[in-house]
This record gives sequence, C-alpha cells and structure tokens, in this order.
Amino acid sequence: MFKFNFNKTDEDEEKQEDIKEQDPPIVLEESKSIEITANHYEEIAKSLPDRSFQVFSSNDMEIGYVDNININEMNNSDLISGVYEGGYKIWECTQDLVDYFTENSESIDFAGKAVCDLGCSAGIAGLLALIKDAKAVHFQDYNLEVLESFTIPNVILYCEENEKSENFSRCSFYSGDWDSFRELTSNDEKYDIILTSETIYNPSYYQKLLNFFKNRLKDDGQIFVAAKSHYFGVGGNVLDFCELLKKDGTFQSEVVWKSSIGLQREILLLKR
Repeated sequence: MFKFNFNKTDEDEEKQEDIKEQDPPIVLEESKSIEITANHYEEIAKSLPDRSFQVFSSNDMEIGYVDNININEMNNSDLISGVYEGGYKIWECTQDLVDYFTENSESIDFAGKAVCDLGCSAGIAGLLALIKDAKAVHFQDYNLEVLESFTIPNVILYCEENEKSENFSRCSFYSGDWDSFRELTSNDEKYDIILTSETIYNPSYYQKLLNFFKNRLKDDGQIFVAAKSHYFGVGGNVLDFCELLKKDGTFQSEVVWKSSIGLQREILLLKR
C-alpha cells in the first residue's frame, strides 16, 4: 500500500532540509596521468600468461582482453556515484559502437588522428582506433584501478599478441573526473575524434561531458556517443542530452544508428 502525506507541515520541511544539509558532498577524483615505464610494461607483459582471457568480437575483428577482475571488490554494484563508475564491465553500447565502425569502415578514418576513448573501461574502442592506425590514443576512465588492472593490460596484450610493442608509445592513460581531465590536458593537442559509450547515464554529469567536448575537440572533429535511449533508475536518456546540446548550440547531433530489437540503444554523431 502506498501512503502519501498531503499534510506536510513547515516543521517537516525544515527537518527534511536538515537531512539534505547533512548529506556529505561527493568529492570526485582528480585526474591523473599514468606513466608506464619500459620496466613496468615488461612486468605486465610477463604476467599476462597467468591471466584468463575473453575475446571481444565484431564482424571479422577480434580483440582479446583479460578476464580475472574481482568485481566483488566493487560490492557487486555496477555504479557507485563518485566511487566506482562501471569500468570493470564491457557495456552493450561499446559493442554497438565498435560494430558500427566495423560494418561502416568508410564512415570514419582513424589513420593519423588523435583519438580519445572517454570512459574507456576495457579500452576496446580505443584499441579499435589503434588498430586503424590512429597516431595517438588517450584512454580515460574515472577509476585509477580500472586502468591499471584492466585497460592497460588489455592494450599491452594487444601489442604483444600482434608483435607491435612500439604501438604502446602512441597510448596515454588518464584517470579521474572529466572537468579535471579537461584541465590536465588543456595544453595538449586537441582530439580529431572522441569515442564514448554509456556515459550519459547520469544527468548530473551532462554539463561536464559537454564542457569536455567543447574544449578538447578540434573545430573539424567528430564525437561518437553510444548510449541506451533511457537509463531506468538513474535518470539519463538520449532525449534530455540532445536537448542540452540544442540549448548550448555548440554541436549539431545526428542519430547514425539505432537498435531494432531489444532495449533501445542509439549512436549519436556530434559535430560543431
């Protein structure tokens, strides 16, 4: 039975305000650049045979990734705002994004481009860009431990399996909040292409995401946003994000792909 309190008093409202004021604010992690020395690279490469693996497949492309991450350390939660943002899981829209590129190879040319895999998780989208000869790939995830135990080993695994260890020098890794990441890389070359999937699940992050796009994309750059149309329970949705884009006016957006079955998912292409 539902019970509605239509007779809330001023005293009740004051008590509610006191409760809100007592909630500690979420302190977001500052962005950090993760430096991997030659010795550290070798240590990780030597440890790979002791790990178990899975294979990410997209049409005729396969990318191996490590699969012995203890997600229980994250309390079995997909998301804990400001603490854990889902990085140990390869989400459905990453599959959509990579499938879109492997099925429409003429849609984008990564060769010689500076690329950012924003909210990278396993780094699959960034690895696609590396495979397609991007000149630089920045892998960014909120959680430092995700990058150290998941993303970076995956990139090294690709380099070792394909005897292209020199390709690792084209990769950079960053943890932390998007505002902080934007500031940390403000003097770096801007990106030709930004790839991001499942990053609009929380409406409170929309402005941070938009600010990053505005400040870190080249004038003629492209952004691909893969997302579920609605994120039930957390409030994010494509329509509201597109409304923010329209209100801001910096980018025009186009739906370049939409799922035909199951939970509705989309890929947006953003250009200035």
